[in-house]
Amino acid sequence: MSQQDLATLFSPIDIKGLEIKNRIIMAPMALSLGFRSQRARAFYLERARGGVGAIILPGTAVDILASDEAWGKSEALASFLQGLSSLVADIHDAGAKVGIQLWHGFHFPAGLTGTQGELTAPSPVGEARELTTAEIKNIIGKFAAAAAKAKEAGLDFVDIHGAHGYLLHRFFSPLDNQRSDKYGGSVRKRMTFALDCVKAVRQAVGRDYPLFWRLSAEEGVVGGITLAQSIKLALTLKEAGVDVIDVSYGRALRQVMPSKKRPMGTYVPQAEAIKREVNIPIIAVGRINSPQLASAIISQNKADLVAIGRQLIADPEWPRKAHEGRYDDIMYCDSCNKNCVRSIPEVKKATASEDLSLCNLNERAGKEWMV
Repeated sequence: MSQQDLATLFSPIDIKGLEIKNRIIMAPMALSLGFRSQRARAFYLERARGGVGAIILPGTAVDILASDEAWGKSEALASFLQGLSSLVADIHDAGAKVGIQLWHGFHFPAGLTGTQGELTAPSPVGEARELTTAEIKNIIGKFAAAAAKAKEAGLDFVDIHGAHGYLLHRFFSPLDNQRSDKYGGSVRKRMTFALDCVKAVRQAVGRDYPLFWRLSAEEGVVGGITLAQSIKLALTLKEAGVDVIDVSYGRALRQVMPSKKRPMGTYVPQAEAIKREVNIPIIAVGRINSPQLASAIISQNKADLVAIGRQLIADPEWPRKAHEGRYDDIMYCDSCNKNCVRSIPEVKKATASEDLSLCNLNERAGKEWMV
């Protein structure tokens, strides 16, 4: 790896006035740490101090950011935002920028999976009923309200989760969306929910606030979303006000968290294909574990940023060590998908315990606050 390639990885990038000091983004990961506990604060601060350019906090239901309704008590949102603002300030002090991923599950009125409301979908499937037009507009309003609250809390940007089989993804997928109204049918109509969300969020946060969109470039199943369709969506999202496309893949956990059987940089080709067609910053993801690979992705113009998740669990100082050329000192994630990948009940049980690490290689991961 040349010094020029390494310098490119560690060059700053400006996104709508937000300067990120390098091209390394900590990907959002569902670790059930929360944002306000000592454990969560120590976990994120160790990664910020390790030299990452920006952190995307994990997928957060828009309901809990939008109002007190999902909390079931008054002033709960204000308390949550206060704790979130404190974490944001600490991450800023540690030298990193920070955003949050806005997510909606499948329940209405509250999109908190497995909690409040009825199971819903773009079209009827199994136990899920079809969302009405009024309910879709209600959810769009929650995305806008949540984004405004995120901005109020001091977060530098929001990343709308339109991937991995969640609600926005399913509205775009021909496998899930069999509607005959304005939200379904042609590729363009299947974009409508996403575009309405972006427009509402943009109006809520103003034109100068950075807006990311996480996209599953391909669904990875027969009859699902194709790369060509995703390129059309990405182009249209850009026109609607999205500033960054965060390119991922698939809808199943085995796709979202590729195992060691998958090649390094496994989803970089999808990011590169989108970058060739869409003239806004593109984030690549998928087993980007080595500084050499990350540098090559940026220097070869395959993407503008790299999202690194499990590797930063294994070694939070990966960016600093890479910048200093200490490649042999890095603890490389082997994508074993053990401690860091569990079902939701398992994750909650594991993260509630002081004795369990979030990484099979890094015993300290998730226990930083104890030292």
